[in-house]
Amino acid sequence: MTKIANLIAEIKAADAMSEAQLLELRRATGADMEVDAAEADALFELNHITSKPKSWDDYFVMVITTYLVHQGQPAGYINDGMAAWLIARIDHDGVVETDTELRLLMSILKMAKQPGDRLEAYAIKQVKEAVLTGRGRVGRDHLVPGVIGRAEVEMLRRIFYSVGGDGGVSISKMEAEEIFALNEATKGRDNDPEWQRFFVGAIANYLMMIAAPPKMDIDEVQRRDEWLEAKSGANLGWDNISVSNIISAFKDVFGGRSGTNFDDPNGGHSILQESATKSAERITQNEAKWLIDALTVDGEIDANEQALLNFIRQECPAIDDSLRPWFNAA
Repeated sequence: MTKIANLIAEIKAADAMSEAQLLELRRATGADMEVDAAEADALFELNHITSKPKSWDDYFVMVITTYLVHQGQPAGYINDGMAAWLIARIDHDGVVETDTELRLLMSILKMAKQPGDRLEAYAIKQVKEAVLTGRGRVGRDHLVPGVIGRAEVEMLRRIFYSVGGDGGVSISKMEAEEIFALNEATKGRDNDPEWQRFFVGAIANYLMMIAAPPKMDIDEVQRRDEWLEAKSGANLGWDNISVSNIISAFKDVFGGRSGTNFDDPNGGHSILQESATKSAERITQNEAKWLIDALTVDGEIDANEQALLNFIRQECPAIDDSLRPWFNAA
């Protein structure tokens, strides 16, 4: 660490980093294939110097993503403490102000198995700030306060459909509510045409798609990891153990707790079952109430909400009766 510390001190004193120094830094931090907390903090300090090689951004994003996503315990899961650590280093008066830091945030959201609600909420906040106040780097230098541009739509799409923890498939209730709130805040504005397409698709996804599997508690993930480590070090003889015994062990520990049917060729996952899919496509009484409440916040139906109702009327096989008057009025 002394060698790295001396190199970092030299770079900071000059407020500049050369390609040769970056190469030396790569070798120093990569010697043990791991980055510790002190090194991660030092890299953030270097990210603020004035002059850096073009290849710095790729290196910085890769190393910090690896530090948070792959070196945390359990690997792939971002807890509130880790999220707070990152946010404290990339937040500037409520927004991410540099392209590199925004890229880092999106990299972690994508690469983590479960990035956690806190980090996703912070990413959504960046889009809201861009739309409502024109601040931050989401739209780069083309933000118009009060208007949803193409960049903001694309960022929302990346957040909601690329977040590893949600499987990149389903829209959650929290996400659907944020989307409706943005639509309410920008009604009557000259939003990008892509916004309507995204709005209709996302809300219909929430109402008509099979929900993503519930997020696993981080403590439970840690317990399972510890079990595997304990078993691998116990007198099981992993080199000679039969495949059937391995499957049996996994059934004992994971099957009963997760409800997964390992004897089912489909793995017991309802998303593969046609009957479950048809059931999910129905809009229930509770879902209808949620939608009606969202539609009546300001007492008027805008073009985006109209398009949503038209889509549901055409595509949904079964709709709760409480929603039908809204189709007639639309």
